[in-house]
Amino acid sequence: MSENLQQGIIADSIPLFAGHPAHELLPTAALRRITAAAWDAPDALRMLNYGDEQGDPRLRAFLLERLRRNEALVIDSSNLMIVGGSTWGVEMITRQLTQAGDVILVDAPAYRDALHIFRDHRLEMQAIPIDAGGIIIAELAERLARLQAAGRAPKFYYAVPNFHNPTGITLSLARREAIVELSRRYGFVIVEDDVYRDIRFSDAIPPSFYALAGGRDVLRLGSFSKTLAPGLRIGWLLGAAEWIQCFVDSGWLRMGGGANPFTAKIVADYCHSGDWEAHVAWLRGQYRQRRDVALAALRQLMPAGVRWTQPAGGYFIWLTLPLLASVAVLARRAEAERVYFAPGTDFFVRHIDGAQHLRLSYSFLSPAELQRGIAILAQLIAALIAD
Repeated sequence: MSENLQQGIIADSIPLFAGHPAHELLPTAALRRITAAAWDAPDALRMLNYGDEQGDPRLRAFLLERLRRNEALVIDSSNLMIVGGSTWGVEMITRQLTQAGDVILVDAPAYRDALHIFRDHRLEMQAIPIDAGGIIIAELAERLARLQAAGRAPKFYYAVPNFHNPTGITLSLARREAIVELSRRYGFVIVEDDVYRDIRFSDAIPPSFYALAGGRDVLRLGSFSKTLAPGLRIGWLLGAAEWIQCFVDSGWLRMGGGANPFTAKIVADYCHSGDWEAHVAWLRGQYRQRRDVALAALRQLMPAGVRWTQPAGGYFIWLTLPLLASVAVLARRAEAERVYFAPGTDFFVRHIDGAQHLRLSYSFLSPAELQRGIAILAQLIAALIAD
């Protein structure tokens, strides 16, 4: 753990907050081989130049074929572009669809980096509570009616529908259908941040918003960060042709020459070799094992009164402490033991709403480190409850 430290990881600590792949799960040998071979291609120098604003054509072709094959989507090349990771995509969408003061809808809790982007753009975030099935539709419908009465129509609803960050829950099919209906009634776009879809531990996953809406008023993001390597900074955006053209024609992309031509070429070669899909299948087993270890440790060690989610994929488990236990106090005590987690306060528009919550990630640590970190947390929580 002391080498190649990144994203705030402290040497010789237990970073239960780290929401990225473990080093040993990165396909370094395959990527080294693919990269070396890329230099021998006849068009090798093209990857060092400005690229197509819509993204590497071979990577787009691979993704389109896979989406058609796996999800039976009726899409063509006009519906997809390459972006520099999903967060880059969220920023681009927000920049194009909103201006300061506009209203958007988010979950409570929601992905903290997206909330940061929305704050940067000075948007008014209307946070709707979620439960084990996802966003609560009655709460959403009531909020939309109030906003309409006030003349404050939301621009979009931002969602992580599969293996939600931070809770790990998956939005039910019935609620997805209800949200699509509400989006049409009230005229807002659905921004579907679907980066965890491939890290699923069974085939039971509801259709995407994009599929349910027939591609209408849905912008769906995907990424290689969770299934390949986050440092490549490559993802994709799926949307109606007029939306994709709007983004491609933006000054931001026209000046930039497309998203990461060099890495997009490497990723395209890797995907076309068949290695990526085989790697994804292997990763599912690795992450499922770690998820199972974490859940078993929580069941065995956590004191009464602590609750947690049961993710069917993705990276995260969401813990809820008893009412009188403070996650801020727990974080200070855990830091003294060199154990770090993500406090729930970071994932809410109103930080106070997360005062009894925390996010644990099982993606980065080994099974043994997961067990040790959860054991320390359990002891600290038991002492906190007893205070």
